[in-house]
Amino acid sequence: MQTFENYHKIYLYIEPLVDDEKDARERMHLSHLFCFLEDYLNLTINQYDRVKENHDSLKNYAESKKELHHCMNIMFGDIHFMLISMEKAYSLSMRMLEILKEKETVKEIRESNAYKTVKFFRNNLEHMNDKLTIEDHKYRESWYSSDYHTHWFARQWGSMHGNTIKLGNYSFSVEETSLEPLLNIYHKIFGIITERYIIPNKEVVDRIFKGHMPLEW
Repeated sequence: MQTFENYHKIYLYIEPLVDDEKDARERMHLSHLFCFLEDYLNLTINQYDRVKENHDSLKNYAESKKELHHCMNIMFGDIHFMLISMEKAYSLSMRMLEILKEKETVKEIRESNAYKTVKFFRNNLEHMNDKLTIEDHKYRESWYSSDYHTHWFARQWGSMHGNTIKLGNYSFSVEETSLEPLLNIYHKIFGIITERYIIPNKEVVDRIFKGHMPLEW
C-alpha cells in the first residue's frame, strides 16, 4: 500500500511567509496537523501490513499451541495499535477540516459507520479493564471455572473469523477496503490544501526559496 510523504514537499506553501499574515496561526496549525496526519496514516499502514503478515503465518503454528499463542498475542497488539492510529488519523483529519471551514464534511465523518466502528473497537480495547469490577458482576468466578463470567476477556475482545473482527453489533474487516474511507478523507484534505494554498502560493514561494527548497523526500 502507499505511504504518505507529501508534507515535506508542500509545507512551505501552507505556512505563512511572514508572521503577521491574517491567517498565519491557522496556516501553521494546518501545516503541523498535516505532518502528524501523515505520520499516523503511515503507522496505520505499517500496522495493517503487520497484522496481515501475522494472520497469514498462523497456519504455520498449527502443531504448536505455544507458538500459536505467541503469534496471536503479537497480532492482537498490532490490531490494537492499528485501531489507535486510525482513530488518531480520523481526529487529526476532522481538526484540519474544522480549520478549513468544512463543517459538513466533519459532520459526515462523525456520523459515518467507518469512524464509529473504529472508535468503538479502539475505545473498548482501551478501557476493557475498567469493566473488570465486582460491582457490575463481571468478575466473580475463578479462572478455572466453567462459569460464563470466566470468559469476560473473550467477550470484551470479541472474536475473529477469517479477517473479520466482531464485537457486539460491530464488525471490522482487516482489509484495504476498511482503510479506504480514511484515505479518501486524506485525499480530500490534500485537494483542498492544493487549491487554497499550493496553487496560489507556488510561484512566490518557489521564487523566494529558489535554491533553498527542501531536499527531495
